[in-house]
This record gives sequence, C-alpha cells and structure tokens, in this order.
Amino acid sequence: MLLGCILYGMTGLFLAGIHSLPITSIIFYRLFFGLIFIFTFLLVTNRLEELKPGKRKFRLFLQGIFITVNMFFYFLCVKETCFSIAILLEYTAPIYVMLASPFVLKEKVGKESVAALVLAIAGVYFVIRPEGGFGALEFSGSRLIGIVSGLFAGMLLAVIIMNVRILKRDYSEFAIAFWGTAISCILMLPFAFETSFSLLAPNLLTLIVFGIVSVGIGGVLTTIGFANLQSQTGSLLALIEPVAGVFFDLVFLGVALSAGTLAGCVLVLAAAVIVSYSGSSKPAMNFIGFADSTEIVEKY
Repeated sequence: MLLGCILYGMTGLFLAGIHSLPITSIIFYRLFFGLIFIFTFLLVTNRLEELKPGKRKFRLFLQGIFITVNMFFYFLCVKETCFSIAILLEYTAPIYVMLASPFVLKEKVGKESVAALVLAIAGVYFVIRPEGGFGALEFSGSRLIGIVSGLFAGMLLAVIIMNVRILKRDYSEFAIAFWGTAISCILMLPFAFETSFSLLAPNLLTLIVFGIVSVGIGGVLTTIGFANLQSQTGSLLALIEPVAGVFFDLVFLGVALSAGTLAGCVLVLAAAVIVSYSGSSKPAMNFIGFADSTEIVEKY
C-alpha cells in the first residue's frame, strides 16, 4: 500500500517530462500503458482466468466509471482553482470513509483512526498550503465550481476505496485493478485521437513508463492495500501520496521545501505510523446486507 502511494507520488516527475500534450491525452495513455502492463503480467503468470467476471458485475463496471468521473472532477478543480486546493479537496476522502464505513462495511471507528485523521488532514493542509495562505485566494464564480468539483472528487475517491473492499469478496486485486482501468480507458478513448503523432512520439517513452509505474504497479499495489485493510486505514495511508510528491519534487526537480511543508510531511507520516501499528489496521470481514446490492453508497 505504502509503496503504491509512493509510486503515485511520482506523478509530478512524469508530468514535468511530458511536453505539449493536453491532460486528457496524458490520462488516456497513462491508463492504456498501465492496462497493457497488468494484462501482460497476468498472461505471463498464467492468471488470466482471474479476469473472468463473477458476481457484482455491475459494481465492477461502476468502479471504472467512478475512476473516470473522479479524474474528470479532480482535473476540473485543478483548472478552475489550483493544484494545491485540488489535492486538499481530493484528500478529504478519509473523512467520508470514516463517516460511511461503519454503516457500509461495519467497520468500527477507533480513537487511533480519529487521531490519525486529524493529524493527516492537518499535514496535507500544511503540505499544499499556497504561499500567503488559502485566504489570499478568491472563491467565487469559476473558482466556486472548482471547489465543488474538488469536494465531489474527494467523495468519489471515498466510494472507490469502499467499493474495492466489497469487490474483494468476489475478485482478486488484479482483476479489480484491471477492469477498473480497462473501463476508464475505454471511456477516455475519444481523447486518444486529439493529439497528433508528431506531438505524441517525443513523449511516448515517458508515457509508457508513467503508465507502468503509476497505473500498472502503483495501481495494483494500492488496490491490494485497499482490499485488505480497513477502508479507514487505507484512505489514511493514501495521504502518503502528496508527501511522496513533495519529496520527489525536492530531490529531482529542486523545488524548495518550506518549514510548513516539512511540518506537514511529519504530521502525515505520524498519522501513517498510528494507523499502521494500531488495531484499526485489522480488516473487518463482515459486510451489511445492502453492500451486496448494485446500488452504490453515496458518496465515493
């Protein structure tokens, strides 16, 4: 789980190496090459039978839709506000998970989880806080649309995390990662042709590595984590991603690290330690009856 989040944190490095491509094309090719990697791995290891759809086919299909819609609203938030606000709102997901998981998954909310949540949210705030503070930004008009989009993206992320826990009853982690990525890739297919080959060719190698590292390896590892940990624990550990992003930006891109950012990283890491070594990391195996329904619990 932690390794998967760290790999996701390398997104900034890959984006810095991709030039003149619209974000929609980047998303598609990232998904496409990640999907090819997962399929190749399953083929080589003779595990393709895991991809055979079983129960909860509709829920599995919805997982791909959730991922696609989450990406859309996240990048809409980035466009209308800024990257810092988008990250902060995206990672409000643990709040929704902690509120919903006792009803959806019958997971108990322990004191350690609440303490870790407070530390983690505070840490993310310090990590992505823009210079001058959020108060210096205007939240009206298009920015208000961006904020609402970011909040919705966070809700969708929470639904994705909890949905993985439910799908784990009938599918392997590789199958969940494969079908979620495949459906998202199909939905993003129209954007594959909005970029000419002359622009795509110089970025092709970076896109291939981006897809393999982020979606192929990182996606599978985080899916394994979400499937086998309590949803509360998994959502909190996912906050390692922005911290890893800060580290990679510092080491490889030379981005300056402020005292506030450093303090935020420490808080997030402290939250990760708390949930890793507390009883909250033991997955609950009982699901309530309506979890078997094809209706998705609001909000993911």
